[in-house]
Amino acid sequence: MSPAAERRLEALEVLYSELLLSALQRCAKGQWGLFGHNDAAIDQLGARLHARLQDPAVAELLERGTQIDDLRHSLGYVEAFALHDRLVRMRSSHDANTPGEPKLALQWLDEMPPKSAIG
Repeated sequence: MSPAAERRLEALEVLYSELLLSALQRCAKGQWGLFGHNDAAIDQLGARLHARLQDPAVAELLERGTQIDDLRHSLGYVEAFALHDRLVRMRSSHDANTPGEPKLALQWLDEMPPKSAIG
């Protein structure tokens, strides 16, 4: 394990955490799209409406999460990056009884440690 790769991994995970926190805060205030509940319906719309209804952070979070998981794997980590793993699971599991995205975001934010305790 190279120290440079470890530092890169740490920097990517911090950036991901910051992006996720910001996206969760927007979602908790009513911006849908983070958890993909309406992706099928949004995909049927034109590009302009799609861009308006989709949280812009989603694509970046998914891309960075994949980069983190790939780097973790190359460094010999067995476990996935927990924050990304949870986001992917939450984006893929929703049914009629799943709470709405703002409620899910609030629940997740309530579980996070205070910012001063992070990092």
